[in-house]
Amino acid sequence: MIKDQIGTNAGRIWHFLNENGESNISEIKKALSMKGSEVRMALGWLARENKVFFFADEDHLRVILLE
Repeated sequence: MIKDQIGTNAGRIWHFLNENGESNISEIKKALSMKGSEVRMALGWLARENKVFFFADEDHLRVILLE
């Protein structure tokens, strides 16, 4: 996967979280028809830019968009 595609996926996830609120990786994968590796790389991009926050909710890692 090239850097541009990771950035594009990060944008898709950002818009998804902006519209739907907090989510987990499985929900993002399903809603955006992305592979797990694509979601994780894009979330890493967003985390590096301080756009998302991660927290544990029971057995799932939850993701929330930072403003």
